[in-house]
Amino acid sequence: MTAQATIEIQNPLSLQQFIKLLQKLPPGRIADLPIEKLPNNIPADISEKIPMASRSAVDDLIMTANSFHLKRRMRDQESYGTHVVTALDKAKGASGSANLRVFKNKILLLVEMLQSTQRGTKKIGNDTFVKHITSINNLLIDVRSETISLHENIVVLQKSKPINDADKKRFSSSLYSLKKETTSVGKILSEYYILRLKVLARAIHQKRKLIEIREETTQIKQQELDDLQTDLKEAQTLWNRTMKRKKTIDDTKDTQQRIYDLVNEIKASEVVIAESDLILWLDAIVEASLNEGSKQRVLKSLRQARISLFYLLNKFCASQEASAIQIAKNPFIQVDPEKAIKFVLMSETFILNYFTKKKNTATAWLSGAAENKMVELDQLQKDILTELRRASKSMFKL
Repeated sequence: MTAQATIEIQNPLSLQQFIKLLQKLPPGRIADLPIEKLPNNIPADISEKIPMASRSAVDDLIMTANSFHLKRRMRDQESYGTHVVTALDKAKGASGSANLRVFKNKILLLVEMLQSTQRGTKKIGNDTFVKHITSINNLLIDVRSETISLHENIVVLQKSKPINDADKKRFSSSLYSLKKETTSVGKILSEYYILRLKVLARAIHQKRKLIEIREETTQIKQQELDDLQTDLKEAQTLWNRTMKRKKTIDDTKDTQQRIYDLVNEIKASEVVIAESDLILWLDAIVEASLNEGSKQRVLKSLRQARISLFYLLNKFCASQEASAIQIAKNPFIQVDPEKAIKFVLMSETFILNYFTKKKNTATAWLSGAAENKMVELDQLQKDILTELRRASKSMFKL
């Protein structure tokens, strides 16, 4: 009888395992389940999922289990303190938060979107991808906070000193759960960084290609505009105003109208580069470069995306300068060396400001070995500035 009184269970039961066990055990054996192996926070409606004959025994077991866990928690509080109790609680619920589940589901949808476009079963534009990525990015703070919390609680348990073998085993199990969840969240983040870079690298390349195509057309129109302005000046000479007055007036009106039309066409053909897009693209490149699980898998994409991004960044700065000086001129044509140097300096300032803000919020997105990550971030800043200068020399022929 004594041998039958103990039901051997090696590891703590999950709620699902516990319910399955209750459905199989005869009512008389339910009380023999080891209290310390039962799941925490057993729901009140669990009786509805088990046979009627077992419900009374289950209610008694739950009452005993709740009392056991409450007493143990109070003992843990007294023996180890609040931080350890919090870490143990975290381990019990280490299967993922609601935000993490939403994050995973959105990434799965992103994968489906990519697969649909690759198979050609559905045409999805860059704007739709960017909108979806932005919605995922909005969850990153919560997911990274979850990662930081996991790391902090792991450190707490690693530093704790259990007072008996039972607690030592329990703490070890909790530590394993926290590390397992940390690894799981880390893999999810790595996969997202890879997917995001893949999508946004395509958007960066397409934006550059569009600008280059528009530049070719704009250069032709700009040459025509320059010729017309020369003609206009010629028509307004004293000789033409006096000797060919009627013809000069008619020609001048036509020329002025064409100049007006060309200026509007050039302005309408300009490709807008939004600062928010530059930051979105930089985030994708920087975070994929710093993440151990992603950077080695996307080296080629990172390199190509950086080159195109530097091109767009210089164009953005040139556009900002041109808009401030002369609204009617296209900012993407014939930049003189002095202005080119100014655009490069503006680009470098943009990068420096970006990294300054990134470092100020580092604790919100660099988890684990933060000091080493900050060193990597500094090095990445130097690398990007070096590559930017190299790309700028090629672009502007400084």
